[in-house]
Amino acid sequence: MPQARDCERPRGSRGTLSGRLALLSLGFALLSSPVPTRSPAPPRRVVALAPSAAEILFALGAAPRVVGVSDFTDDLPEAAGKERVGGFTPDLERVVALAPDLVVVSKDGTDRAAYEKLEALGLTIVVTSGTSLAGVLDDVARVGHALGEDDRAWSLVLALTKRIAAAEALGRSHSGTRALALIWPDPPVAAGEESFVGDVVKRAGFTNVVPESAGEWPRVSFETLAAWNPDLVIRPDTPENAEAFARAFTDTRWRLVKAVGARRIVVLPGNLLERPGPRLVEALERLAAVNVP
Repeated sequence: MPQARDCERPRGSRGTLSGRLALLSLGFALLSSPVPTRSPAPPRRVVALAPSAAEILFALGAAPRVVGVSDFTDDLPEAAGKERVGGFTPDLERVVALAPDLVVVSKDGTDRAAYEKLEALGLTIVVTSGTSLAGVLDDVARVGHALGEDDRAWSLVLALTKRIAAAEALGRSHSGTRALALIWPDPPVAAGEESFVGDVVKRAGFTNVVPESAGEWPRVSFETLAAWNPDLVIRPDTPENAEAFARAFTDTRWRLVKAVGARRIVVLPGNLLERPGPRLVEALERLAAVNVP
């Protein structure tokens, strides 16, 4: 399936936070949740093997300690000048040569066999695995602890929690609006309820037309899309998918989906919507602010 080069599409279930009180409860729970054991000395040389991992590290103020990043982090200003160590399957020799004392990877955005080899070499590995906004907050806390930055991580979790709650309140005006988050246009791939994109759609106040039984990232037919009949289509925009969407939406089969024919399409930056990092909250904010005709 064609996909954006840095898209991190996780597996697993979504969190069940609802409203400000539940979000704040999560924040407090994170302080007592299991986190990786770290050495007494905070790490000084850190490598990020996924765009979301780099995003978390930079949001925690750790840019000066980051010595290597995934190839697909050009949209992050803090990544400028950092050693590139490969994409989904990193160049292990380059990683080892950087002599990191901490490597942050993504469960779905880093080749597992690769980071297990690094772990076997004795490197300290922290695996992020957020499959929802709640999971992203958990990852922030976990990485912050590994950095020796628990206070900074807690502050970031609280700030993101407040923004999520505000966006959820704003999105209540979308109640009853049925939306389809379209990840790829041909063949059509959608974001199901149990994906982190589906979590954003739900928290922005929309009803996801993809049934839970369809799974996280179902590939669907045009006839199925027409039967789901969304009021709105949400799609990511990346350099890799722009041409594919432009070409696909001229296909007469897309006329079966009324929202596409009526141009009721919301376009969000792919590096916000398709990456389970702190900026997923910005994707939520933008979607919650959409004025639905």
